[in-house]
Amino acid sequence: MTLVEVMVALVILTMCVGMLTSTIASTTVQATVNRENAIAVEAARAAFEDMHNVPFEDVFALFNETDLDDPGGPGTGFGPNFAVVGLEPADDDADGMVGEVILPGAAGILLETEENELLGLPRDLNGNIQIDEGDRADDYLVMPVVVRLRWKGRAGVREFEMATMLAALSKE
Repeated sequence: MTLVEVMVALVILTMCVGMLTSTIASTTVQATVNRENAIAVEAARAAFEDMHNVPFEDVFALFNETDLDDPGGPGTGFGPNFAVVGLEPADDDADGMVGEVILPGAAGILLETEENELLGLPRDLNGNIQIDEGDRADDYLVMPVVVRLRWKGRAGVREFEMATMLAALSKE
């Protein structure tokens, strides 16, 4: 073997080791990202489960932005924001919480006329077959809900959203 052949073999070997190291590092990052995603999905599922575990007519009051309408008195509701163990809030997150429950309306007022594509509004929330101006906080039959999680992860700032439509529909 000549010196040139040895040098070429060493260059090829160095490139192969570099590619192997890069693959291992990428796999490690991907495993961390997968773990973060699993935590986010479980946190969103748990938030929806919390909503299913309270009386349907109290969901809006317990998870909206104001605590003045909480059924058990001011400050007794869940509120719209929640922490998630295992995920770190993004640096620019104003409330320092990873999770957020997004409901229609604001300040304790539930409006069918709100323009909100994320929640599919405007829409009839109380089943009277019309979209009207009044506050529906006391007579809604369906409630569009989005749970959003935003965190600072190994691969940068990440976001996950899950949406559902809660309903109190029954045969009479």
